[in-house]
Amino acid sequence: MEGVFLELWKSAEGVGPKARLMLRAFGRLPWVALVEWMEYLGLIRAPGSDRSQRRWGMSAWGANLRLAFRTLRKAPAFTLTTVVLLGLGIGAVTTIFTVVDHVFLRALPYPEQDRLIVVENGSHSGPVWRELQNVESVEIWGASWSNTANLVGEGDPVRLTMTGVSTDFLNLFGARPALGRTFVEDDFLASDVAVLDYGFWQSAFGGDEEVVGKVIQLDTENARASLQVVGVLTEDFVAPEGVAGAADNPEVWRPMDWTHEGLQRASMWVLDVMGRMKEGATLTEVNGELDQAARALAEAWPEDRVDRDGTPTELPALHLQESTTERYRMGLGLLLGAVGLLLLVACMNVAHLFLARGLGRLREMAVRRALGAGTGTLVQQLLVESLVLGAVGGLLGLGLASLGLRSFLTLSPNAIPWTSDVSVDLRTLVFAAGISAVTVLVFGLVPALRSVGHDLTHDLKGTSRGSTIGRSSSRLRNGLVVAEVALSLVLVAEAGLLLRSFMKVQSQDPGIEVAGVWTVPLTPSGLGSPEEYVQSMDQVEASLAMVPGVSSVSYSFSLPLEMTGTGRCCWMTGNFSVDGERKEGIRLFLQPVSETFFETLGVPLRSGLAWSQADAMADPWPVVIAENLAVELFGSADRAVNQVLDVGGDVTRMLIVGVAGDTRHFGLDQDYESMVYLPIERLPFTIPLAHMAVRAEGNVPPGWGRTLREAVWAAAPAMPVPTVRNMEEWLEISTAGRRFDGVLFGSFGALALILAAAGLYGTLLYTVGQRRRELGVRMALGAARTRVQRQVVSQGLILAAVGCVVGLGAAWGAGRFLESRLFGLTPNDPTTLLSTVGVLLGAAFLASWLPARRASRLDPMEVLREE
Repeated sequence: MEGVFLELWKSAEGVGPKARLMLRAFGRLPWVALVEWMEYLGLIRAPGSDRSQRRWGMSAWGANLRLAFRTLRKAPAFTLTTVVLLGLGIGAVTTIFTVVDHVFLRALPYPEQDRLIVVENGSHSGPVWRELQNVESVEIWGASWSNTANLVGEGDPVRLTMTGVSTDFLNLFGARPALGRTFVEDDFLASDVAVLDYGFWQSAFGGDEEVVGKVIQLDTENARASLQVVGVLTEDFVAPEGVAGAADNPEVWRPMDWTHEGLQRASMWVLDVMGRMKEGATLTEVNGELDQAARALAEAWPEDRVDRDGTPTELPALHLQESTTERYRMGLGLLLGAVGLLLLVACMNVAHLFLARGLGRLREMAVRRALGAGTGTLVQQLLVESLVLGAVGGLLGLGLASLGLRSFLTLSPNAIPWTSDVSVDLRTLVFAAGISAVTVLVFGLVPALRSVGHDLTHDLKGTSRGSTIGRSSSRLRNGLVVAEVALSLVLVAEAGLLLRSFMKVQSQDPGIEVAGVWTVPLTPSGLGSPEEYVQSMDQVEASLAMVPGVSSVSYSFSLPLEMTGTGRCCWMTGNFSVDGERKEGIRLFLQPVSETFFETLGVPLRSGLAWSQADAMADPWPVVIAENLAVELFGSADRAVNQVLDVGGDVTRMLIVGVAGDTRHFGLDQDYESMVYLPIERLPFTIPLAHMAVRAEGNVPPGWGRTLREAVWAAAPAMPVPTVRNMEEWLEISTAGRRFDGVLFGSFGALALILAAAGLYGTLLYTVGQRRRELGVRMALGAARTRVQRQVVSQGLILAAVGCVVGLGAAWGAGRFLESRLFGLTPNDPTTLLSTVGVLLGAAFLASWLPARRASRLDPMEVLREE
């Protein structure tokens, strides 16, 4: 091509002909390049081309690609099994990696995200916010205060989260309006405007673009607020997780009312505080200044800002991403490690398959070498076959990852941040491709290469059985089995620990009779005094009691099990005394309840009686305490009755009139709380929540939830009723996390166990085939079939036993990573480990018995005739 062009160039005279020649040449250049590239790839063959000179060129790769497809098509069992194993392993790893990637490895969706920080150690007070303005290494601070409110006048009442924010909060996180605007300085003078979340705008207002300028009515804790909508945020805005205390965005945003009485006190901790460091500032510098702020606050507010040990209450800062993802790090890390082990077990089986296939192709490779194929050509062929299998297995893994990803996020009981739009993307594709390539090259190509470059004469005669290659391959196969069993034991042991923990949690007594109890959470608002609160809730209680089929109704701050996963449920105090002696280290949970609380929930009274409505306003206050508290304070339930607790503050003195059985508010896996039940009539302040408990007789009719809602609305028409659940559902919710862990790790362990057994079965089956002549001769000479069978089984059990010994050491170390997720077990629980060994050896026995049974059925005369 170049020669023709040069001849035409020399014959062209003048600038014009040469210019036309160049235009024609460059016009044809893309077509010529495409043809030459396709010929180089081996997809077409140009006349006169010599492929023999380019064995490692693209043409050779193309030929080997076509040969690989033909070869693999002729071995469907091997191809299908290898692809499925690779797909399972790669799919599991890719699923968890995608979640880890979105949570930990990607930047937050905020401007200057690497400079965003959050002030830890719980919520903060107004005085803390004002002191933080003196921190010079932070350029912008943002504060938020979230609480619930009731939207009224828009159909059925709706319970929502309303968040007040400081001036720069929305700008700090890059919030933009889809309609209208966000907040301006003047909005913070009256605090009577609102910005809506996009999802709430769609669900509550149907995406009405005329919503800007509309006035909405919200029942807040103490009054009704009329807010004018000035904007709607864009759909892609995601609030930082700590703002609303949940994964979802707050439905309504409003300017912070800095004149609120509570924000003037250091004892009211309600603000979530975040900020953006100045350019060049470090987290160490920020924490240094925050230490100075903590000391200044301790001097100004010693009663509220000094810890029990006399040191100032700390104000530690963390990077926002670290703070948001810290509690998920251990769980996702464990899952990633578990699926990594599962992938290794699958890869061991892939290595088994490639090794067996390679040894079965010794004669084929010998023939090809005899016909002139070099080692490089054979290696290239095996490499292409491995890559084809890896590509197909990787594609299957991506498909499984797409399905598994949504299932994982849907079934996971804990909402994981930043995963609302998680999907298989380019980063996932690159990861899956890399895992596929490494897997097939290490666990596929390397074992397959053992069939290349051995004694040509022996391979052509097929007499290599029992040679060095056979013995070394046997050692490799045995080593793979040992490794599989060891890795499987780790996974099965972890699964056993989590499953046994779940079973132990399930066996815990919640302290209540859950059958037949239904819960109705409410958010009373606009009530100016405790008396109005009690009067309103008494009306709702009476309305629910009138529903046919209801035997008892009560209400309280909260109900057992409803606070699973949280650290607070009630009105708490650690400052009380008995007979003038102050009790240290005991935290009382003061729970205002209606008088029918114990009857409705089936909480037994161990000693004494509950108060009556007539006695509720007596002095000292009549209370019922939990049995564990009675034993700790007085030695027994009987001795606790008629004792007096001096709590101080608004309560002062409480007379113990009864002792009730212990209950669990924070979950079945938590200790019994030191509960003090007091009459709801003595509530010293209003609260924006109440939990109704309704006990039904027998089976409830269809539409029971709607019936209870309508009963509530009959007494309180503006009261939202977001959920109606029976207590059995709360029982399931309280153990959902442990159930999820147990099922997920149990699935991994079961799959690893099956793969390990399959690897052992394949190894022994191959060994029996290799020893066919030997076993036939031995049985011809009088060896009993049972002895042959025992020998094969013992070989398998020895390999499994070695793997168990190695795996026990690994499981012993891996158990430490599960310590925080266990209940009632130690990480190295001997019962679980020994049970795991028993399961592995049982599976090994079954996997060994099948090949042993086949070996014992050999016909000696048939074997001798074959030889």
